Amino acid sequence: MGIRHTDFTTPAQRQIPASLAESESDWRHYLECSTPNGWLIRHNAMTEALISGRPMYLLHVTRGIDAIRASQQLHVSAGCLVGALYCSPLASQRDGLRPHNLGAYLMRTKPSTTPMILEVTPDAPIQPKGVDYLHLGAIHLRTYLRYRSFLTPAENDQLDRTMLTGLRAAAPFLDVALHNAAGHATAAPEFIDQLSDAVTHVPFLGYLYFEVLSEYLMLHSATPETKTYAQAGELNNWLYKRLAFAAVDGMDQLFDLARFSPRYHRLVELIEGIEPALAQESPSTCGDDCPTCSPGLRCTRPRTRHQSPSRALISARSRKPRPD
Repeated sequence: MGIRHTDFTTPAQRQIPASLAESESDWRHYLECSTPNGWLIRHNAMTEALISGRPMYLLHVTRGIDAIRASQQLHVSAGCLVGALYCSPLASQRDGLRPHNLGAYLMRTKPSTTPMILEVTPDAPIQPKGVDYLHLGAIHLRTYLRYRSFLTPAENDQLDRTMLTGLRAAAPFLDVALHNAAGHATAAPEFIDQLSDAVTHVPFLGYLYFEVLSEYLMLHSATPETKTYAQAGELNNWLYKRLAFAAVDGMDQLFDLARFSPRYHRLVELIEGIEPALAQESPSTCGDDCPTCSPGLRCTRPRTRHQSPSRALISARSRKPRPD
C-alpha cells in the first residue's frame, strides 16, 4: 500500500493531520484534561501499585487448573499481546483482597473457570509502562519471516494473494482515512459504514475500531457505576465488554475482534444501549483558531462534555504520524 500513496522520487510532502492534535503528547493532554475520566490515565490504582514497590496481587482465571497443578507451570496465551499471562489487579483491603472491576466481570461471566491469586514482589518501585498491541506489527512480521519456511510454496502464495486481495479491496477506505488525516472530514455515517465494509478485507481494522470505541466509552462515561469505579482508581471495563458482546454473536465463546464491524446506525444503537447520553452528537466546537489545531483551521474540540462516538472514531487516529 505504500506504493499506492508514496512517490519515491521526491520527499514526502503530506499535510499534518488537523483533526484534534498535531502530536501524541497533544493528544494525550487532550484525553487527560478534556474528558471526564481522563485523569485516571495517569492517576489510577494499578499505576500507584506499580510505583509503590510493595507486593502486588493479581487475579488469573483458568479452565485448566488440574493441568496447572499437575505440571506446576503456567503457560502464556497467544493473541493480541503475542504471548502473555492475562491477569487483573487485586486491591488489598482490611478484610482481604478486592478484584478490579475487570476481574469482577470475568468471575461473574465465566463461572466455569477457577480463580488463581498470584503474588508478585518487585525488587524496587517500577516505572509504569503500557503496551499498545496495535503497534506490535513489527513483532508479528518478524515471527512470520522467521517461520515462513514451514509453509509450502502453495501456502505462501495463497497467503500473499489473500493479503493483497484484502488490501486492494480496502484501499478506498484507507484513502478516505488518509484524506481525513489531512484535515478533510468525511460525514460520520459514510466514514463508519466504509470502515465496517473494510474490516471484512483487513481484519486488523476491527481491532482498531473496537479500541477507539473502548477508549471513548471508558473516558467519557458518567454513569453511577463508572463514578464508583473511578473513586477506586479504576476505569470502567464493563463498558467495552458489553459493547463487544452486544455487537458480535458468540463473542463470549471466542473473543475475536476481527468480527467487530457494526455499521453506523447499529453503532448508535449499541452506544444507546450502554449509555444513551453518549450516543448524542455534540456539534458545538470552540469555533476559534486554536493553538492545538493546524494554523488557519477552526478548532474541532467540543465545548460540551463529550464528542459522539462516531466523531471520536474519525478523529482519534487522525494525528501526526510518529517518526518511526
